[in-house]
Amino acid sequence: MPRVVILGCGTNVGKTRVGVALLRELKARSRPCLGLKPIESGIPDCRGGQSGPPAGSDAAQLTAAGSFDPAIRHPLHALPAPVSPHLAARSVGVALQVGEVAAWVSEAEATLTMQVSSQGANFTVIETAGGVFTPLSPISSNFDLARALEPAIWVLVAADALGVLHDVSATLQAMTARGRSPDHLVLSSAREPDASTGTNALELATLGIANPIAVLARNDDRAIAALVDRLLAGSDEQAR
Repeated sequence: MPRVVILGCGTNVGKTRVGVALLRELKARSRPCLGLKPIESGIPDCRGGQSGPPAGSDAAQLTAAGSFDPAIRHPLHALPAPVSPHLAARSVGVALQVGEVAAWVSEAEATLTMQVSSQGANFTVIETAGGVFTPLSPISSNFDLARALEPAIWVLVAADALGVLHDVSATLQAMTARGRSPDHLVLSSAREPDASTGTNALELATLGIANPIAVLARNDDRAIAALVDRLLAGSDEQAR
């Protein structure tokens, strides 16, 4: 089951939008897919009998976009405070552990394998909370979580907005220094358009910083098809 981990250059850069667009395109091509958000802050805790993630949450959007509802509690950690995950978890006495999250993802995948294994590769799209190096605890970040979810395809999302040249450059340098760069970069018009919107992909390439595989224009997700083409080509190659 190929895993796609959605990472961000920061918060509010369009990770959920990219994850939802990716899941919808996979589903439209009859590829079984599961959308997960293990940790989400700023939403009510969904324990106490509630079925499924809270309405309007990122987890709910990912569930709706995918082919299946996770057969386990989703998110694993629903944290009320709208702050960094480690702070939101601390405020309710929860310790976020990378190993626990990785095991939860595997459990969610295991509930689907027998149902859909005959339909070809089943994709899991996992959205992280915040930026690549947003802390989950004093000793771990989303980068460490992505490592724990390997083997996986890492998709880095950045806002198609002023500041993205620095954000992408700094994030890529930091990731490279830690020994793992993203496999793909997607720009998303997640913010109000500014003078740079629509030109950033070309400038990133011109400066030799990165070559985005897709740029999602405002209210138009069709460009995600380029990423899905690449994912499916890799999956089909591995299957041969």
